[in-house]
Amino acid sequence: MTSMGRWTARTGGGLAAVMALAAIGYLAAEEGAANKYVGAAKCKNCHRSERTGNQFGAWQKMKHAKAFATLGEGEAKEIAKKQGIDDPQKSEKCLKCHVTAAGVPADQVSKKFDPKQGVQCESCHGAGEKHVKDRLAAAGGEEETGDAERPYVKIPEGELGHEPGVDACLKCHNSESPTFKPLCIQEIFKEVMHFDPRKKRPEEKLAAEKKEWFDKLAAKGAGCGGPEKCKKCQKAAGK
Repeated sequence: MTSMGRWTARTGGGLAAVMALAAIGYLAAEEGAANKYVGAAKCKNCHRSERTGNQFGAWQKMKHAKAFATLGEGEAKEIAKKQGIDDPQKSEKCLKCHVTAAGVPADQVSKKFDPKQGVQCESCHGAGEKHVKDRLAAAGGEEETGDAERPYVKIPEGELGHEPGVDACLKCHNSESPTFKPLCIQEIFKEVMHFDPRKKRPEEKLAAEKKEWFDKLAAKGAGCGGPEKCKKCQKAAGK
């Protein structure tokens, strides 16, 4: 039995029938079983350098990293109780959006993958085994470190979903969630962005990305009120 299978058994089973989390499955259907979910601990090996943006450290500060643990807290249990759920950490209704790779076949999950790490890198970026293998091969088998002076390398198409769109967020952050609140584009970018500083992004490009995200949120009724609402918030914040 794989590690995911063992974890499924420990948490009451039934995960095999669940819908995939937010963006899990983002690349799984295209990559197939050969591209497994490897977990944030594996991503850490190359994404913890401050010089390259320390994306792992940024993830650790996000609520996503605590998504599974949160299900075991009092507030989550109260919310779950109102939904008729006894234990949210064992409910497929909760796990599908609080655990990366929930419902993914066991042969598509690495043995060392730890589902208890919550919403990990691969929820948004897709299964990472191919990315890990390809990057290590390109680097001659050496992992990225804080001392290595390597230039920015553009990731080839199909290797990883490196810039997921707003639809990935909306698969879980929507009205089906008992705690859903309309999304604020400013808060999203402030909390979840973790760019590699070696790739230069002009301010106008970032502004265009924010506008594109807001337009999509507004079109799907998930935004917090439209451009005028954004202006009011910014004015109140002295911006």
